[in-house]
Order: sequence, then C-alpha cells, then structure tokens
Amino acid sequence: MKTKTCVVNPVFINDCNNARVKIHVKAFEHKQSTTISCHDIIYRVDVKTKLCPRKIETREILKGIDGVFKAGMNAILGPTGCGKSSLLDILAGRKEPLRVTGDLLFNGSPPPENFKCMVGYVVQDDVVMGGLTVRENFAFSAALRLPGHITKADIQEKIQNVINELGLTDCADTKVGNELFRGISGGERKRTNIGMELITSPPVLFLDEPTTGLDANTAHSVMQLLKSLSKNGTTVVFSIHQPRFSIFKLFDSLMMLSLGECVYHGPAHESLDYLRSIGYIIEEHNNPPDFFLDVINGAAVNTLDENNVDVHQKIVSSFRKSILNSRLQNVIKPILHQYHQACDTNTLNMSPKVEYATSFLKQFRVISSRNLLNLLRNPQLSILHWIVLTIFGLIVGAIYWRMDRDCISGIQNRVGAFFFILMNIVFSSLSAVELFIKERSIFIHENLSGFYRVSAYFFSKIICDSLPMRLIPVFLFSVITYFMLGLTLDEEKFFLYALTLFTVAMTGTSIAFFFSACVTDFGMANVWIAVTYVLMMVFSGLLVNIKTIQDWLRWIKWFSLFRYGLNALEIIELKDMTFTNGTVLCSTTGNDYLTSQDIAYETKWDFWQNMVALFSMSVLMFIGTYIQLRRTKKIR
Repeated sequence: MKTKTCVVNPVFINDCNNARVKIHVKAFEHKQSTTISCHDIIYRVDVKTKLCPRKIETREILKGIDGVFKAGMNAILGPTGCGKSSLLDILAGRKEPLRVTGDLLFNGSPPPENFKCMVGYVVQDDVVMGGLTVRENFAFSAALRLPGHITKADIQEKIQNVINELGLTDCADTKVGNELFRGISGGERKRTNIGMELITSPPVLFLDEPTTGLDANTAHSVMQLLKSLSKNGTTVVFSIHQPRFSIFKLFDSLMMLSLGECVYHGPAHESLDYLRSIGYIIEEHNNPPDFFLDVINGAAVNTLDENNVDVHQKIVSSFRKSILNSRLQNVIKPILHQYHQACDTNTLNMSPKVEYATSFLKQFRVISSRNLLNLLRNPQLSILHWIVLTIFGLIVGAIYWRMDRDCISGIQNRVGAFFFILMNIVFSSLSAVELFIKERSIFIHENLSGFYRVSAYFFSKIICDSLPMRLIPVFLFSVITYFMLGLTLDEEKFFLYALTLFTVAMTGTSIAFFFSACVTDFGMANVWIAVTYVLMMVFSGLLVNIKTIQDWLRWIKWFSLFRYGLNALEIIELKDMTFTNGTVLCSTTGNDYLTSQDIAYETKWDFWQNMVALFSMSVLMFIGTYIQLRRTKKIR
C-alpha cells in the first residue's frame, strides 16, 4: 500500500511479546479500543481478457473507499462481487500492497510491519486441524501466540474461559472431524475458528462471512458472541451477505458497497432513514438487508426516480452528496491531516517490527507435537504405508528367494532385484505428495495470522514425516528383503544396504515434497512426480547402458537417483563376488560386471560418492521446497 515512509507506535499496542496479551480471570476483558480509518483506498487486479494473443487488463475492484471502523460491530454488506471481502482483506493487511493505493491507519498511525501478530482473522472456510479436539486446537494457538512468561495454569484458565464464552463446553474434548470421521457440528466448527483467534484477546477481529454455512439459530449465536466482544472494546469488522433482521439489529456501523464503491457508511440504525431520503422506501415486513441488496441490484422501486436512471451511479452520487458523507469526512480528514503533518515535521517515533510471540525452537516443538498427535489420531495412511511396503518386501523376497551364484542367473537376478526394490522404495514416496497440498489452507492461514515461521513448519513436517513414514518402514523392508533374497551375510553390508534404501527413500520424498509445495492440485503433482521418476529410471544404467547414450543426453544421468542407488547396491553385493556353474568357477565375476557398467568400485569413496550424491540431491530438493513454501502466495 502506498503511504508515506514514516511509522508510529500505535496507541493500542507496543509489541506482540508483552502488551498485547494479558491473562485475566475473564476471557474477554475491557480493553482500550482501536479505530481503523481508510482513506481513498483503491484496489486493482490484472484480468486476462484474451488467451491468444494474451491480453491483460487492469480492473479496479475498490474505487476510492473512505471509512472509519471503531470499537463495536462494523458490518460490510453488499451483493456478491461488490468488493466487501477485498476491503476486509485490505484492512487486515492480506492483500498485495503493490495493488493497493491509499492510506490505512490504526488510531491515526500506520500499522507496524508484521502486524498480523496483533489482530485476529477468521476466514470464511474452516481452517482447523480435524484430528485434534477443540481444546487441543485452542491449546495449540495459545502455545504459539501467547508470550512465554505466562504460566501453564494461566494458559489453561484462558482456554477454559474461551471455551465457556463460546458455548463449547459440551464438545471441548471432541475431535473437530475431517473427511475420515465426523466430529463437531458446523456451528461449533465456526466458533472453534473464532476461538483460535480470541485466545490472544486481539484488539481487532476480522471475519469473512462469519455466518456462511450456518443455520439461522447458530448464526445468531455466533453474532451474539461477537456483539459481546465488541462491548468489551474489541473492534469487530466483518463482511456479510444477507443476514436476517435479528442479526442486523446487532450492527453498530454499516458500510454498503456496490461495484467497488461506497453507497452508505454510517450508523446501522440510520440506514433505512437515509434510503428513504433518496426515494427508497422499505415495504412492510421486509428484511432490511434484503431491501438493501434490492436497492443496490436495482430491484427496488424508487419514488423519486425518472425512467432510465442508472441506479448504481445514482446511489453512489447520492451518498457522496449526503450529510452522512460530510460527517464521515469531518472525522477522517483530521486523522489523515494530523498523520501527514506529523510525517512532514518528522515528529513520529519509529515503530519496531512486531515479532512472533515464541521462539523458533518452541514453534518447532509445538508444531511437531501436533503433527505426531494428528498422525496417531489418523493412523490409516501410516499403517497402510507400512503394510504396502511389507507386502512388496515379501513379494520381492518370494520372487528372488535365496538367490544362488549361478553363472547365468546370479548377476541378472541380483541386479533385477535391486532395481525392483529401488522402484518400490521410490514410488512409495508418493505418499508424501499430499503433505503440503492437503494442509495448504491451514498453513497459509496460520502463517498469515502469526502462529509460526515458515521454517518451523517446514522442519517439523520433514522430521515428523521422515521417522514414521520413511525410516521405520524402510528398515523393516530392508530386513525382510535382505535375508529373504539371501544376500551376503555380513553385518557391515547389511547396514550399508539399509542406509542406501533409506537415503533413496529420502531423496524420492524430497522430490515429492518439492512438487507438493509447487502445485495446488494433487493430480497435477502426481503427474509431474511420475514423469520425473520415470525419466530417472531410464538413466539408471539398467534399462540402457549409459555409455551408449548420445552425448547431448548423457548428462541427465547425474540427476538420476535410481542410478546412484543401483550403483551403491551393486557395489555392496557384487564387489569381489564370484559365481559358479555347479562346481566350475565362472570366468565372469562381480567386478567384471561393475567394470562393464562403468561403475567405480575399488575404493571406499567409490561407494560413498553415491551416498553423497543422493544426500546432496535431497538437500537441494528440500531447499527448493522451503523456498516454494516461502514463495507461496499467502495474500491475494
């Protein structure tokens, strides 16, 4: 957002490590109120109007919006596509700043950098971990967003107070639910989402369509809760589409939008009188919000209009000329003037960046605990992964049972078994594809809301996936296949074999992670990963001799995890191995085969260079994954 380059310490908060949260006996104590003012807000987006030839046009979604939102219930109402959600996101700092012009001030000062730590934001769609209970989700939010000096007893008291205030006592210890099992009701999920933000007692609470998907009674209960919060000094700002009258009565301030322009902004109880003054009279027994939408959409009869009147232009111009708008300008102009004057005279104190409430290590520990708990509550995927790998291990063991050292089949069977094993290990890594796709909405919301750093989330996911989904099942697979295949009984060779399979599994997983972070569609990620795996498989050295490939294609071998894995397994087993035809010693040895495949095997480094290559590939892909998570578009 384009503003002058000066910042001030906001009146309502100094930083998110101490002053923003205080634990009291009551969940929602009275606090100093916050006033948000927006001045000539314009929001533009690029729209593709032609695919070939490509043509992009800039479209204004919001056009010169002025407004002030004080402590209380501040509703933004309008038909679909009017820009109400866009305005809400701009107020909450969730829009791309380069696309927004104008000034956004909190108590007359621009919000400090990373002010997402200060405010609460409840998205329209539920973004809460389904495998955890309501209380556990609240505990997760409290552990990450409350300062570390607060005692566990105070945190538990805070959580219980929020549960009581939200009316979630009966379902506090019930799992929220997901696609695998049913949990709490829709209204309870909505209140749980709200509770996740209320844990920090934010001075400002933003909500996008808080009544969407709720029945009339539940919607009214949620709005009653927000009303009680606003009475304690919280500035509640929300977008809403078509509330019933009992909800409309709870509004303190109302802003109505039409095609991105303001057509009313003032006290909610004065809205009907204002519309009557410009010729729109509500019919008896009609719901005011329904009537407002009829007016904006041109479906309401105007007693003062002539024929062929542009309704949108009329209601926009009428508001600009109204006493209400004059009253609004008398409020916001002094705020903007005082801010600009302070900037010009350099009398503003620099506001420090708002930091996370907890350290990286604590965030890592809390997120890891949630991941492991969610995995234990939903063991279907991990158990299935273990079962599948065990079954494949038994199949491979049965096919290549106790391989002998025959001159003809000895080498062929071993190489074929190793390739089959690597293929199973690599393609089993596809279970990691959904890791970042499935939780993308939760990650974006929690990171935007200041729960944790991207790095803490990333490392916790890597660790919590590697142990139960890679290390343990791959080790079991190694035990089954190594002894069923009758490979060389040597302790060192067994552990090198298991290490190779684990390294291959982690490399395959890192590739899956990378594509999972790059795309949003599960099917698209599977396609890209499958293509990558197949291409690597072709350059493994088994399906085609690398030396016979054209020079301009041969370089791809350096990026084949199958090649490094197959080379390592062949060195472990075939180095110095001899074969016999009955009692006659064969002329071809394992060393001869390795030499024919251009595989270096004489020194220890010849083996370990394959491990280093696999490790380097996995590290590079993990780094790429982290970069993609940081680049993930979190604001629209």
